[in-house]
Amino acid sequence: MTPNRKGRAFAALAAAGAGVLIAAAGFAQSSGDAGFAGALAAIAAHAAQAAAAQKTSPAAQAPHVPELLAARVQPDFAFTPGHLCTASDPNFKEYRYAEHIPYCNRNVTEQMKATVAAHYGVPQSEWGNYEFDHLIPLAIGGDSSVDNLWPQPHGSPDGSQGKDVLEDQLYREMVAGTVTQADAVKQIYGWFNPALVPGVTGAVAAR
Repeated sequence: MTPNRKGRAFAALAAAGAGVLIAAAGFAQSSGDAGFAGALAAIAAHAAQAAAAQKTSPAAQAPHVPELLAARVQPDFAFTPGHLCTASDPNFKEYRYAEHIPYCNRNVTEQMKATVAAHYGVPQSEWGNYEFDHLIPLAIGGDSSVDNLWPQPHGSPDGSQGKDVLEDQLYREMVAGTVTQADAVKQIYGWFNPALVPGVTGAVAAR
């Protein structure tokens, strides 16, 4: 990928993140965590204001978008809110862990990838630079719906390899029964910006 094309793709993902976590707030409300939902909604409004201000800054008028961003690239949470596996899911396999959560098999088709990539502006010729990531990992109860998939740029510690480190840690903690599914999901959202989620500290970002 050329720097300019990569920059445009990253910029599209970053711009999508300006509407940050509105749909995730709905997920939180459905989970009964009103405080979590309120915090996410407040961050969404703040992010939108920041994006508007950035458009008028001298840096925003530069002819080339830098390849590296100051913050981690986030999904468009309105399009990719995250979705949990249920026992009625056709990919449901079994219940896992002491918490007895539904676990779904991976089932990501080429058509699903094409749908997601089209939304994020990633051409098929560039797919190799991204992981079609399960926002909520299968190991902690996510599913393989389009609502749970997004093209995450490769990289460490702030790209797909970095998120994989957290996912592995949360899997081990769920096996040991030392973290609940709800807390694990909060840590996944908090990985993108720990300030977004109450109770999630900067230690999450270091994983």
